[in-house]
Amino acid sequence: FSHSFNWMVEQLEAYRQRILGQNRELERLATTDPLTGVYNRRYLMDFATKEFLRSQRYSHVFSAIQMDIDYFKKINDTHGHAVGDEVIKAFTVTCQEVLRESDVLGRVGGEEFSIILPETDREGALIVAERIRRVIADLKVCAEERIIRFTVSIGVTHLRQEDAGLEAVLRRADEALYLAKNGGRNKVVTA
Repeated sequence: FSHSFNWMVEQLEAYRQRILGQNRELERLATTDPLTGVYNRRYLMDFATKEFLRSQRYSHVFSAIQMDIDYFKKINDTHGHAVGDEVIKAFTVTCQEVLRESDVLGRVGGEEFSIILPETDREGALIVAERIRRVIADLKVCAEERIIRFTVSIGVTHLRQEDAGLEAVLRRADEALYLAKNGGRNKVVTA
């Protein structure tokens, strides 16, 4: 009897471990972008909301960056979607190399990305954004025997005392991105 009981306990534990592994995989699939492996919009918004509430509660700062790959549609139209995908993957890998472990990068649209930078003021966020802009401008992506170069437009903002909600922070980052794109692209603009 003891042998069968031990065998049953081992089987149940193995089953429990499989379920835990499957749940972790489901969580990963639900929160990450399948092409790049960075977080998706859903996860990024959840994280940003928590960071906003934490920052308000403890009087901490955080910043938000909105980025858009310049002329991405032209890259896709000229070189094809496979090359466009390689550009997006190279972009995210390069951004992650610049960011701290605590910074959260997410893909929020086709060629649109956001970063939430905890414990980072406006000046710190501008340094990060300019570093990303510069590194991307120097990047050469080799895809399908072609060398692709591209730039990125970036909008930066930070939490202000008068911000009533996260939406105000994200709206300013979007407005700054819009100004960067309309101001000639390959720029960092703050709002």
